[in-house]
Amino acid sequence: MHMLFVDESGDPGYPPSGNWQGWGGTRLFARVGVIIHGWKWKAWHQRLHQFKHNRGLTWDAEIKANHIRQGKGAFVGWDQKRRAQFMADLCTLVGVNTDITLIGVVIDKTKIDVTRPDRTVKPEVRSLELLLERYNLFLDVQGDKAGIVVLDPVKESSDDNLRRFQSYLLDQSPNLRPLHIVEGTFFAKSHTSNMIQIADVCCNVFFRKIARGKVDPEYRHLAPRFWKHNGRILGYGIKRWPL
Repeated sequence: MHMLFVDESGDPGYPPSGNWQGWGGTRLFARVGVIIHGWKWKAWHQRLHQFKHNRGLTWDAEIKANHIRQGKGAFVGWDQKRRAQFMADLCTLVGVNTDITLIGVVIDKTKIDVTRPDRTVKPEVRSLELLLERYNLFLDVQGDKAGIVVLDPVKESSDDNLRRFQSYLLDQSPNLRPLHIVEGTFFAKSHTSNMIQIADVCCNVFFRKIARGKVDPEYRHLAPRFWKHNGRILGYGIKRWPL
């Protein structure tokens, strides 16, 4: 069985006045899913423990992209050069690991018709729908076609809504046929899951690339892991919405 570990970047809000100029929130919202087969998970888990140990971190140190960039959490006291090298090394570790596949979804909120009374207005919901569609497509072309979804819990109420929404999609969406995703969503807090931590880093790097419009070394390291199907990334490993 495959496992999809998911994290998000950006905020799902809109400027109250409708004016994007000078608004403090983000115009984009992104989700990234990190896929690994259950048989491969243990080896990767041990590899990441060794990666942490080799760089002076304990096995249970939480890796978060913002902590690395800002010198917080497990990275307090690290200078900028050391933190940048850690991020580059981690992205390289993921990028060369063919057991891992990435799927990214980016929502441009400035292009959304906020007067519509449906789920497409909510980036946190629409992005999950698009990510699940990509994941189901990925599973359809694998030998082992079964997969589960693991999210990082943020707020209890929104988590429950996303769980119910996923159940609705799995039962009703014509874009998830034939269905390969196992019913329900699982939740794992970041500090307890190495793969959620990897999803956090990958989503942060993906978001920065999309928001800045340029390819930096971190993204260049990760880029090979984004899923390609029939020679294409757009629409499969990376989905932009709305077009």
